[in-house]
Amino acid sequence: MALVRPEEPRDRDASLQVERLAFGSDEEPGIVEAVRDEEESFALVAEEDGAVVGHVQFSRAWIGETALLALGPVGVVPDRQGRGIGSELILAGVEEARSRGEAAVILLGDPAFYPRFGFEPGSAFGLANPFAGVRPDGFEIAEEDFMVARLGEARLAGEVRWHPAFGESVAGPWSGA
Repeated sequence: MALVRPEEPRDRDASLQVERLAFGSDEEPGIVEAVRDEEESFALVAEEDGAVVGHVQFSRAWIGETALLALGPVGVVPDRQGRGIGSELILAGVEEARSRGEAAVILLGDPAFYPRFGFEPGSAFGLANPFAGVRPDGFEIAEEDFMVARLGEARLAGEVRWHPAFGESVAGPWSGA
């Protein structure tokens, strides 16, 4: 079992490398670099034998005027995938968001995977996926890929907005865990 803990300054390069290896691109590390120092952002790492093997990033997002958190990216180095490390990171991150008094956590991800962590389709709240459709590279993001874990009683209504770093760069798959 990996040790899940808050990301520390000494972990920053390793966290970027985890995301790079998990996704095979520089897109996800670029998102992490853009959001990690923003107000209310936080990250957790998974450590095994002194090495960072997993990382999850949370950053400020909004539904209407309600501030909440976006989960992503979340990645685990390829040789440690499939061992529950990504799940540990997600569970710990959602719990941290709850302890901070966040209203909800949103993400784009596999609708068959994320319900076990309390995520429901955004459509269950009357919310639309702002990234739904076919991307320029041909990858399609489905409406049901937008998910919400409600953590408080805040009203969730209005336009869904991620940090601008996510912009048009959102592509899949979104879990390198």
